[in-house]
Amino acid sequence: MQEEKIFIDADDGDEKSGNKEKKTIRVLVFGLGGESYCADIRNIKSVVRIDSVTRVPNMPEFVIGVMNLRGEIISVLDIRSLFGLPQKKRTPRGRVIVTEAWGSQVGIIADDVRQAIDVGESSIQPPLATISGKLASYTKGEIQTKDEIIIMLDLDRVLRSEEIGRIKKGE
Repeated sequence: MQEEKIFIDADDGDEKSGNKEKKTIRVLVFGLGGESYCADIRNIKSVVRIDSVTRVPNMPEFVIGVMNLRGEIISVLDIRSLFGLPQKKRTPRGRVIVTEAWGSQVGIIADDVRQAIDVGESSIQPPLATISGKLASYTKGEIQTKDEIIIMLDLDRVLRSEEIGRIKKGE
């Protein structure tokens, strides 16, 4: 079985054009609940296929279970419920985005992972008024591309949410 690879080089993204310095950041674009989201690539350790996830009893709905990632057991979360998005069946295009929180790796389920792109910091706009509730508190801003609007998530805020914090404390 051939493994699909997406390169997520975490370049600092400072470009100089003439006398004007343009700051860019690299983001990973992924799909979740029919919408496009992205996160700063510096917060992402790897992207892997959803292989075998073992369900853990008595956990909240958003905790899918645990999986073995290169010998380390990591928690796998489906953050759709934190955002108020409907649950969706997993497809072969689904991936686990591995990030780090509290000194340990955590996997976040995505419907698909599309690409890594460079974005000018000045092109990140404040979230639209149409984004409300919990999603607004986890959003850094929005990025308008020629094809779509991408919601930029603050993964640190997501992983430090009250719901996830309760699991960490063992509640």
